[in-house]
Amino acid sequence: MIKAWEPMTPKLILVATDMSERSDRALARASQLARQTGAALHILHVVDEELPATIAEAEIASAKVNLNQLTSVGRGLRGLEARLEVVPGDPWRTIVQKANLVDADLIVLGTHRRRGLSGMFEGTTIERVARTSARPVLRVMAPALEAYREVLVAVDFSECARGAARLAFALAPTAAVTLVHAYHIPYKGLTVHIGPEGDMSKAEKDEIESGLSKQIATFLREVDATGRDVRSFLAEGTPDHVLRQQIAARNADLLCLGLHSRSWLQDSILGSTAWEMLADCPCDLLLAPLERR
Repeated sequence: MIKAWEPMTPKLILVATDMSERSDRALARASQLARQTGAALHILHVVDEELPATIAEAEIASAKVNLNQLTSVGRGLRGLEARLEVVPGDPWRTIVQKANLVDADLIVLGTHRRRGLSGMFEGTTIERVARTSARPVLRVMAPALEAYREVLVAVDFSECARGAARLAFALAPTAAVTLVHAYHIPYKGLTVHIGPEGDMSKAEKDEIESGLSKQIATFLREVDATGRDVRSFLAEGTPDHVLRQQIAARNADLLCLGLHSRSWLQDSILGSTAWEMLADCPCDLLLAPLERR
């Protein structure tokens, strides 16, 4: 049975690190969220099981020393409940399996390493974890200098979008939240009047967006947004284009996508919008999946 993952304030956050600067940012954000929510941290480093035995043993020993230094040096971990673990395995499979084993409420990862324009993202650990995990995944790009301030939630009125909104509320309790809906008009040239610059008339635009605004209002009631600073934005266009515009316009520091909606995920394969945003989202990205049982 597949159902929407039920958002809640996290009690345990699993953060995977490869000891790089990208992972340092992920650890800093995970620590900030743990301090904010009272969650415990599980800090995981996976040593590639394909390495020769002597090299793997040396890397495991070195990683344990480096991880133990995290608690002594600080790095924002002071006062937090944190477990450190180094294990051999296939990185993405081990992250997903460990998250299930410890019952993590959130997986936090650093951004992927750039690979050039052709196939710069295909097959990365983040993509594989996002495709297979039944738990939310936070991909961290920016330094965690403060709590999230400006959050966008992509909305297509699905149950997964509602889960994404609730998760955004839980992880960013003081942030301003904007619900973004990108709409498409089938056979636009035949169904609405198009002006010389390709725009529809204001009256037709207002009529379309009036109906969508009512759906947004219903959506807000369903996600229990009472007392939150929540705005909405409607625009014609492709979801990835509209989302990128709004990230830039609002200087958003977190985008939240629900997986398995019409636009984001079908049959456990990342759809085009989620793929594009996961590959090159200009801010932190939170993916709220369906739960598989």
